[in-house]
Amino acid sequence: MRERLILKFLLILGIGLIPFVFERKYLKDGIIIFMGKGLLAIFLDTLTTGKKKIKYPIRFLPNYFRSNILFDLLLFPLVCVFYNRITREDKYVKMLWKASLTSLTLTIIEVYFEANTRLINFKNSWRWYHTFLSETVTLLLFRLFIGIIRKFDDGKEKGMA
Repeated sequence: MRERLILKFLLILGIGLIPFVFERKYLKDGIIIFMGKGLLAIFLDTLTTGKKKIKYPIRFLPNYFRSNILFDLLLFPLVCVFYNRITREDKYVKMLWKASLTSLTLTIIEVYFEANTRLINFKNSWRWYHTFLSETVTLLLFRLFIGIIRKFDDGKEKGMA
């Protein structure tokens, strides 16, 4: 019962944060990041749950998904959009620092949930540092990806002038 309340709270929180995370000026970037991150997250989570490395005993739509679709399709994509927003002008070291700090925060929350709820169970050699590393790498990959897209967009605009 407590787990369902946590899930409902996280759903409401995620939906409530949408207008604050997306910037009107960079809406296209945000949508690309959000959709791409959601796609990657659901794919990777399907692999980890399929290999029985992680299990989500209590989750949204349990008859349809073995993965944590709330985190995969809403919460982590929002975090990724926000991370890209706060690192837009940063150099590499600062981006890495912010990605590590963001991933550490998410990992601490996940470890707490794993120890104190039935929302997530680590199985078969999955450890907290796997979560930390995978989240850090995906944040940095999407930052690199959107940076490349911005370069192409800037070049396109300059070439048309």
